[in-house]
Amino acid sequence: MRHNTHMLFSFFMILGIYELFPILNKYDPFIYALILALFGSIFPDIDHPRAYISRGYWSILSAAIRKTTGHRGWTHSLFGAGLFTGILLLILWYFKVSLFLAFGFFLGYLSHLISDSLNPTGVNWFWPKRKRYGIGLIRTGSRSEDLFAVIIIILTALLIYYEVLYGHGDLFLLPTNQ
Repeated sequence: MRHNTHMLFSFFMILGIYELFPILNKYDPFIYALILALFGSIFPDIDHPRAYISRGYWSILSAAIRKTTGHRGWTHSLFGAGLFTGILLLILWYFKVSLFLAFGFFLGYLSHLISDSLNPTGVNWFWPKRKRYGIGLIRTGSRSEDLFAVIIIILTALLIYYEVLYGHGDLFLLPTNQ
């Protein structure tokens, strides 16, 4: 899938999880989780030379990773999700920031793997095992991907509408130092 579809799906997924479990907002404010989830949702494609994440400052890391794997290799697995989330945890620990912030990144990463599993190529969830899991519903850049994006936008709008009406809009408040 394209990066914008991954980001839309990630936004929908994290919004839904925070709506279902509002206690999460106490440990990791929604806005922080959202930003990290959006970043996490494009990060697995660091193994592709033309991916959105592989440009600019990230191009050096992308080139190094591409020496170890092809597209949808270990970066598109639970191993990759755990490795990069672990690295983020070390960075957060070093800067003495809440480790729970890595939760948003991990959810974004998982949303990428889930949405790529809708593609015929599938995802190697359990790398180093070679089996890929995919249902062949959506081809990258196809009309089905565009339709999927429209459905996600509609569902996200409905979730936001629900949050504002029945959840008092608490998710969208900026964190305070109380």
